[in-house]
Amino acid sequence: MSSLAAITCISCIPYLFNHITLDLSSYWQKILELLTSISSLQELEFSTGRNVFRPIFPTILPPLAESLILVGGSIILSMFISIIISFTIVNFNRKVISTFQEIFTYIQAVPDIFYILVLQILVVWTYQKTNIQFLNFASFGEEQAIFLPILSLSITPTMIITKLLISQILEELTKSYATLALAKGISFRRMILVHVFRNTVYSLFHYSKTIILFFLTNLLIVEYLFNIPGIMSFILQYPYPEVFFVGISLIYYPIFLLFQCYELFVPHVIKKGGS
Repeated sequence: MSSLAAITCISCIPYLFNHITLDLSSYWQKILELLTSISSLQELEFSTGRNVFRPIFPTILPPLAESLILVGGSIILSMFISIIISFTIVNFNRKVISTFQEIFTYIQAVPDIFYILVLQILVVWTYQKTNIQFLNFASFGEEQAIFLPILSLSITPTMIITKLLISQILEELTKSYATLALAKGISFRRMILVHVFRNTVYSLFHYSKTIILFFLTNLLIVEYLFNIPGIMSFILQYPYPEVFFVGISLIYYPIFLLFQCYELFVPHVIKKGGS
């Protein structure tokens, strides 16, 4: 209920000010209008200009699908790369591991827009030199940019997930079950893949809210620079309270339900990373 109230209040913030003057009466009136209008979602409409109105549903669903593909692909790519990197690095000594973690910190500190522009310039430069366009650097009509935006969106989260995985793996290796497994003659690689990996992934879920937040905060930048007609671009193009409310709700509540299901159905011992 509190999240619904927060989204409603944020949706109407443009009506809180009349130029530079605080206008609480217009703000509360718009909140009441929004609450009344969302009571019948199928009848919600937004203006596309020149007194032309379109229904929010199903108009908003294709942009939502575009963003879900982008975020879902980025999450999968980030997890895949992070697991490979982290489980490779933990085989080195602690000094080498610390060096890699510092490198990841420096990469993470660079703004995402820098990586996006570099990747786009690299694709254009490669095309100019070889006359081969192996990736679309932006979406134009039916030519959709898919892999490059997913790669751009996943760079910083990959660094974050990799650092978390390395820290979690090193912590798991200090526990008694890891020492016992090695004492029984189980190889280090097998112990990592079979026992440590499971507990590390469960522990990583505790940080997933922060990781997902990184994806969402960079989503608008990626959609804008790659000309992707996603949900964030849709909200920016049609800055109406109804559009903002529906768009943010379609992003927030599925994630909220996922975490609620985790809390309800995943056993407590697994949440704590027990072996």
